[in-house]
Amino acid sequence: MVMKKKKMMMMISELHKVCTFTSSSHSHHSKPRSKIVHFEFFVRDRCKSGNLGIQEAKGLFDKAIQMRPLSSIYPFNQLLGVLNNLNQYPTVITLFKSMDSVRIRPDLVAFSTLINCFCEMGKVDFGFAVVGNIFKSGFEPNIIIFTTLLKGLFKENRVKDAIKLFYKITEIGYTYNVVTYGTMVDRLCKTGNVDQAFKLLNDMEKGNCKPNIVIYNAIIDGLCKDKQIPKAQNIFEEMICKGVAPDVFTYNSIIQGVCSLGMQMDAESYVNKMVNSGVSPDIVTFNIVIDTLCKDGRTEKAQTLLELMSTRSVTPDVVTYNSLIDGLCNSGKWEEATKLFSEMTGRGISPNVCTFNILIDAMYKEGMVKKAQELFDLMIERGVERNTITYNALMDGYCFQGRMDEAKNVLHSMVDCEPDVISYNILINGYCKAMKLDEAMQIFEDMCSNGLIPNAITYNSLIDGLCKVRRVVAAQELFMEMQARGPSPNVYTYTTLLDGLFTNGSYEEAMRLYEKMDNDGLEANIVTYNIVIHHMCKSNNLDEAKKLFDSLSSKELKPNTRTFSIMIQGFMKEGLLQESENLLTEMLDKGPTPDNVTYSIMIRGFFQNNEIDKAVQLLNDMVDMDFPLNATNTSSVKDLLAADGLEAKFISLVDKILPKRQSKGTVTTVELDV
Repeated sequence: MVMKKKKMMMMISELHKVCTFTSSSHSHHSKPRSKIVHFEFFVRDRCKSGNLGIQEAKGLFDKAIQMRPLSSIYPFNQLLGVLNNLNQYPTVITLFKSMDSVRIRPDLVAFSTLINCFCEMGKVDFGFAVVGNIFKSGFEPNIIIFTTLLKGLFKENRVKDAIKLFYKITEIGYTYNVVTYGTMVDRLCKTGNVDQAFKLLNDMEKGNCKPNIVIYNAIIDGLCKDKQIPKAQNIFEEMICKGVAPDVFTYNSIIQGVCSLGMQMDAESYVNKMVNSGVSPDIVTFNIVIDTLCKDGRTEKAQTLLELMSTRSVTPDVVTYNSLIDGLCNSGKWEEATKLFSEMTGRGISPNVCTFNILIDAMYKEGMVKKAQELFDLMIERGVERNTITYNALMDGYCFQGRMDEAKNVLHSMVDCEPDVISYNILINGYCKAMKLDEAMQIFEDMCSNGLIPNAITYNSLIDGLCKVRRVVAAQELFMEMQARGPSPNVYTYTTLLDGLFTNGSYEEAMRLYEKMDNDGLEANIVTYNIVIHHMCKSNNLDEAKKLFDSLSSKELKPNTRTFSIMIQGFMKEGLLQESENLLTEMLDKGPTPDNVTYSIMIRGFFQNNEIDKAVQLLNDMVDMDFPLNATNTSSVKDLLAADGLEAKFISLVDKILPKRQSKGTVTTVELDV
């Protein structure tokens, strides 16, 4: 029907020309037509060339619109298509409107391009309006147009509307192709609607349009990002059974998925499968595995993979080196990290802001302020744009060194980027650690006046700092502010304030806060219970402490070494030696392992209760288990020296310690002093 209309229009056009011009004008008419044909071929070739720029395309469009007689619709479509591909969406819309002014009738291709522009600009409703014009113009939208509209809805995060449209179109008789299904599956996965995408996959497998590698890849990648790894693994096996061979993207998605859950053995298995099936690992594969190994502290194996890359003709990139440098820094191997940095630049790989941030942070934490500053200067010299993380690393380093004035200067020097909540938190925490709470509170006020919303970390740092300088009332006021305005206090907040109240002698108030925590539905952790049990014991509430200690198993909490040490000290204080010994025996039999503090508490308790032989026996046990005599237990040895008639026992103990330590080269200064 459309072709018939075109032929009719051409016939009318020719008849009009014959009637208008004299017969002598026939020869002149053939020249413009020849010129138009030549122009159309020229436009077609320029559009296909791949190097047609914006200005040239606009110039050709203007020329086309001014030509008389007018050219066909094809050059207009081709030029609009090029501008669309160059993301010149407003320009396409303007040019489309200019076509109407000279009565150039758009076809389905032109309408399709216009709809795409509206969708890309986040104006999908205008796209739907164009569909109305398509019907008015005597055309019918095709599946390409509907697929574009689906993309537009997803772009505006109108997922429900996209799903409705998808099913509505099938109801009115359209048959979707693999591209439309692929669009739906991909966008559903990317918007976190993996289960809906999985349902579509099942629909495809039941119907005539079977899923291809692109759709399987989207599903597997979506499931892996949603941490549904077993489901992704099943799909992986299913696609192979159905004759769809996984490609490098499939393997990379599944390897990334299993690595994210720490499934190292599975990752190695997939890499082996990949190689054995003839799929070559690419830079993404190597980067995933290297990053995982580095995060797991296995930097040597990661470096071996770096060497292997060259044998596989895969060139490492900045991501590869960033993972390795970060891993080495986290393992305390900063010298190796700096060597790798030099190797990286020597190979012509430019370090980015992330590389510098990793190294600057590590240098400051190692106390190498000068080297960190040199790196910062090198960053500026190389033209690498600093970001908030860079400045945060600098501030964190100065705070770590206790150089608060310099840290504050860094905050004020942030002109090329804005400080964030983390920036202020670093400075607040630094001032709190330095016991400069007035300065910390001032930074807190500055933060709020600059429109930043404090988070739980901000409040926790301030509450902890205020409690440590015995400004508990101010800490309680901040706690109440959190409850009134947010964020909600968390376990750490309650624990910090509890410790502050107990330490400052407000036992009853602390216990009320402990009960409130339970009433508010927050589950206390072992640190919280250790604080409560410790202060119960200190306040002569040993029975209550014992009840709480015994109840931990019912709360699915495991007492740690500190919990046992607190209870042992409580029993010793009350002269309940047998109970203390029973707890130590339980630790030795079932765990947790006693530490130096545990033994020191026991030894001092035995001395105080005149159980000298038991104290000496424990000291001997400590030596047998290679516990060094340090500042924690030196006082116990001094007690032993002070006891009457125990010189022989002490000399025997020293004779036992020194040869054992000297043979291993581990004699402590305390032992030598003794």
